[in-house]
Amino acid sequence: MAESQRLARFETGVPGLDTVLNGGMFRAGVYIIEGAPGSGKTILGNQICFYRASQGESTAYVTLLAESHTRMIAHLRAMKFFQPELVTRAIQYTSAFKVLEEAGLEGLLKSIRESVFSRKATFLVLDGLVSVEEFAPSARDFKKFIHELQTVTSLTGCTVVLLSSTERAASFRPEHTMVDGLIELGETLVGEQSLRHIAVHKMRGADQMRGRHSVEITDAGLKVRPRIEALLQPATESDPPPPATPVATFDVAGLDEMLHGGLRGGSTTIVLGATGTGKTMLGLQFLDAGIKLEQRCLYIGFYERPAGLLAKAKRLRLGLEDGHARGLVHLYWEAPVEGVLDALAERLLHAVRENDIKRLVFDGLHGFRRHADFPGRTRSVFAAITDELMRRGVTSLFTMETTELIGPKIDVPIEGISALADNLIMLRHVEVRSRLHRAVSILKVRDHGYDSRIRELTISDDGVAVAGPFENADRLLSGLARTVTERVEEH
Repeated sequence: MAESQRLARFETGVPGLDTVLNGGMFRAGVYIIEGAPGSGKTILGNQICFYRASQGESTAYVTLLAESHTRMIAHLRAMKFFQPELVTRAIQYTSAFKVLEEAGLEGLLKSIRESVFSRKATFLVLDGLVSVEEFAPSARDFKKFIHELQTVTSLTGCTVVLLSSTERAASFRPEHTMVDGLIELGETLVGEQSLRHIAVHKMRGADQMRGRHSVEITDAGLKVRPRIEALLQPATESDPPPPATPVATFDVAGLDEMLHGGLRGGSTTIVLGATGTGKTMLGLQFLDAGIKLEQRCLYIGFYERPAGLLAKAKRLRLGLEDGHARGLVHLYWEAPVEGVLDALAERLLHAVRENDIKRLVFDGLHGFRRHADFPGRTRSVFAAITDELMRRGVTSLFTMETTELIGPKIDVPIEGISALADNLIMLRHVEVRSRLHRAVSILKVRDHGYDSRIRELTISDDGVAVAGPFENADRLLSGLARTVTERVEEH
């Protein structure tokens, strides 16, 4: 068996971090956590210390040229992971800067060794690796310090985390090659939004999740949100077929007729249209049809809160209120502000799993993009989520708003996303004889035929209805239709 397979691991207690590390840290390892000031290094180091101490282990936190312990602990008291009874009893805070200043690297190493042996510490944080490098007579002496520190960990089984700054000339340094793991905390400006992230550049003996993952820092401490597209199992050619799922209808006679009976069970549909064309109404109608079949349904939206949706459904004589009372319908509202895309995706999939959802309406794919740290991720995240929904036999409907209210231009705001959907339904405002109408058309249905004629969609107190096709007009998708009698003979 390989050495890395025999080494024991331990949990850090930091939500999401052990997932990214693919199982936690190895015991007796030496790790570097580096980042710019304010990136969360001190919080992360203390959070792991308190978690290991809460598990009955002895830990130590050694500072060099950093804030005083009094101020550090005063700030940590606001954190939920802080347990005052563990300080001194299970966590020892020591300042070693004077030792480093007077006795150099050898004296610092001796001090660390004594702390580990005397307390039988299993986890130690050294906060201020940059100071060690500054006091090192040469690069060779600095590397020797790291090597001897590794000898201490091997003899004692203590894991050591070195906190360092990225405010240095070189991106990668010699000590990076010596340690067992290299973790970077960073911050990126995307427009006006400041985004925290973590990247595990190295994890000796493990296959970590590579790339940048979102980080949130709250009063609960630091939380890592692994990239959802890396977390979910990717689809492969050898995957078994998805579970057989009944055809999903809208219970809108004209629309179900256009779809030749309804949507294939487990498929993904995008309803594309400008504001006011009836996308949300169509979504509510889709949920109502599911309730009638006693299917568990989920609605996620960004602009209409649950109370407003239930009131609207009641006016239209839809059964959402009764379905909600019986636990068949779950309504989630997400604030249309800056957020973390992975957190949104995680909440969605958690709700699907916990409630055994069979129908999903996600009202507003543009909200997906608003939560995206990097807009280019939207397509891959959408693909990962829809693959997972398909595996679970969920028939999903996503609405997406176009920018043009009326006119010949029809745009898909999120590039490449329509190709991932099984079905595309288009809603439009059209002008016929100086009167505004709603039109519905099917642009795509995967796996079976459909009626491609453009029909009129109406919304009244009786709900959504689809009438016959516009027989006496053309150019409907331009938004500015004309009657057939107005056709001019071409020469």
